[in-house]
Amino acid sequence: MKHPSLKEVAYSTIREKILTGAFQPGVRIREDQLAVEISMSRTPVREAINQLAAEGLVNNIPRRGIYLNEISPEQISELLDVRQALETLAVTRCIDKIDAAGLDRLTAIQKDFADCISEKSYHECNRLDSLFHREIAVLSRNTTLIRFLAEIEDTMLIARLIEKKSDPDVKNRITYLEHGQILSCIANKDRIGAVEAVRNNLNRMKLNLAIGKGKEDAE
Repeated sequence: MKHPSLKEVAYSTIREKILTGAFQPGVRIREDQLAVEISMSRTPVREAINQLAAEGLVNNIPRRGIYLNEISPEQISELLDVRQALETLAVTRCIDKIDAAGLDRLTAIQKDFADCISEKSYHECNRLDSLFHREIAVLSRNTTLIRFLAEIEDTMLIARLIEKKSDPDVKNRITYLEHGQILSCIANKDRIGAVEAVRNNLNRMKLNLAIGKGKEDAE
């Protein structure tokens, strides 16, 4: 079994920090401090940062430093428009292809989500939110669709962190109920209801982000 290189370990560790909200969007990320935090030399850290910059998660500005990319509400809205088109296709294909084992996997994700809400493990809620949508895509068995959704999932994880920064308990409980509606429609082979439930879930995210921006502006 091949062991991961230092660069691969650094990449995975730094990416995980970004996707769990260890850095605020727009904040400078110090390469030297990262190297100390993850107990590595600066060379693999620098290589990992370069890969993350190529993927669009961070912005490496010459002579200024490395910054976590900021995502504006407008950019997230555009992303959600694309995501809605892809996910409505995914959920209808999922209904066509899903078997009992696939339904069990979605149900298990929902159960884990409920447990994490009770435990106030909101970063884990964010991961399970992502996993629920990705599993629906996987169950569609459309490899192109799965790839397209995977390409924007990192940005969606960061968007969810921004969305649920305030009132995470209430917002995650709403998400849980919305996922429950999607799951019920999938189980009942209700294509029209499933598409509507997916749209409601994504539109809720747009609404939450618009409200958050309004609060910041008011302050």
